[in-house]
Amino acid sequence: MQAKTYCEVLQEMGVTVTGVFDRNRLRGTKFAKELGIPFFQSLEKILTTDMDTALICSENSLHYDYTLACAFHKMHVIVEKPLALEPENAKRMILSCQENGVKLFVAQPVRYAQTIIDLKEKFDSGELGKIIAIVGTNHGKNPGGWFLDKELSGGGALLDHLVHIIDLSKWLFHFDIKSVYARTNCHNYSDIEDSALLHINFTNDVFMSLDTSWNRPDNYPVWGDAAMKIITEKGYLYVDGFGRRSEVYQQGKLPIYSFYEKSMDYSMLEDFRRCIDEDLPETINGADGLYPVEIANLAYQSVQQKQLITLSATQATDKK
Repeated sequence: MQAKTYCEVLQEMGVTVTGVFDRNRLRGTKFAKELGIPFFQSLEKILTTDMDTALICSENSLHYDYTLACAFHKMHVIVEKPLALEPENAKRMILSCQENGVKLFVAQPVRYAQTIIDLKEKFDSGELGKIIAIVGTNHGKNPGGWFLDKELSGGGALLDHLVHIIDLSKWLFHFDIKSVYARTNCHNYSDIEDSALLHINFTNDVFMSLDTSWNRPDNYPVWGDAAMKIITEKGYLYVDGFGRRSEVYQQGKLPIYSFYEKSMDYSMLEDFRRCIDEDLPETINGADGLYPVEIANLAYQSVQQKQLITLSATQATDKK
């Protein structure tokens, strides 16, 4: 789903999209036809072209293998979130890109939404004052497809919808997580959770609840919100990381969302392109991608053990 959006943005930017590879040939050829680009029947064939950057929007479980292959062929890499399923794999991806002298970017477009940029300016200026608590939500409907195959996705709503708000808590506020307590439910599937709720304590005693559920009806967008209600010593602030928009609902039809500001996907890819063209450090790098992967793994540990999971002193030190 994101692959088509990103490729359309790249084409709009004037970037040459060399082609697409997909292990699912039917899906890949359909995608290539829609975008008007070549379809490559093997990963090796597309990696031996003269493209300089690979965009990986595959099933989550394949991010690791594809990143290592691209790094070996000296290609910069942009990986859709989550970076990997296991922290150790994420670390190997980072190391492989470093060893091969290529850049590793993680797609976190919500950072580029104007609402989030405005929030960061307010926080950095001290206008918000001390934050007391955060209520985070990343709601949507069941995305279907490979997201429901645990071998491919690595997890359900918790993993799929945890990443954005966890990333923002670190990038916006510089908060470090001290402990995580998580619960999940599988209402419709045997091994994939479709609802999840996390309670997070930060090292500065701020706390956050985070609802990552696929709990919206069929006529709701797959990705509905990435929102935060922020309680501070000066008041209350609500922000949706998907941007400012109008919403039109019609009986029996999908809602129509009209966004007022520049596309966050466009802004992100434009920034990544600038870093590559001007040989600048990655603005969202492998370490940024590793952090939500670590937190997701701790959350799943909490679910399995049915208890609060506290980060060890070693983990806390590694994040500084």
